[in-house]
Amino acid sequence: MSNNFSAIHFSQLTLPLYNDLPNFNLYMDQVIDEVNQYLQPLTGTKITKSMINSYVKQGLVDRPEKKRYARSHLAEILVVSVMKQILSLDTIKQAMTIALKLDPIDKAYNQFIEVFNTELTQIKTTNLSATDYQRMAVHALLSKSLVEQMLAQKPLDD
Repeated sequence: MSNNFSAIHFSQLTLPLYNDLPNFNLYMDQVIDEVNQYLQPLTGTKITKSMINSYVKQGLVDRPEKKRYARSHLAEILVVSVMKQILSLDTIKQAMTIALKLDPIDKAYNQFIEVFNTELTQIKTTNLSATDYQRMAVHALLSKSLVEQMLAQKPLDD
């Protein structure tokens, strides 16, 4: 089985660090374009205006000021968009709340992105056996379960 598309696809993907995000306010359409240039190649999905509005309404993303989104909003939207592929929005909100209690947004975001980009480079994408597929699926399942259990036990008052 040939996995050349996957190998090329994943070898070229990275998410931007905080200082690589635009340092000026953006309108909704600009935010969508900016986020989708990273999200769509990674997940095969695109973010929409209604998704962003929902994230704001649920408290996952800070409210924009005068309908304009800052760098911090883009960071929040990117993290939520990537993580919602495996975690519930409630779990993501809890994890983000904990991270932002410990560090300012630029540091918390960069830590996430550095881990993400490092892990991405270590994924085996060529010559995969059935066992490799099984191993990746089991790893994803166990990691998801462990994160959810750890967050359920972590009080927000720490």
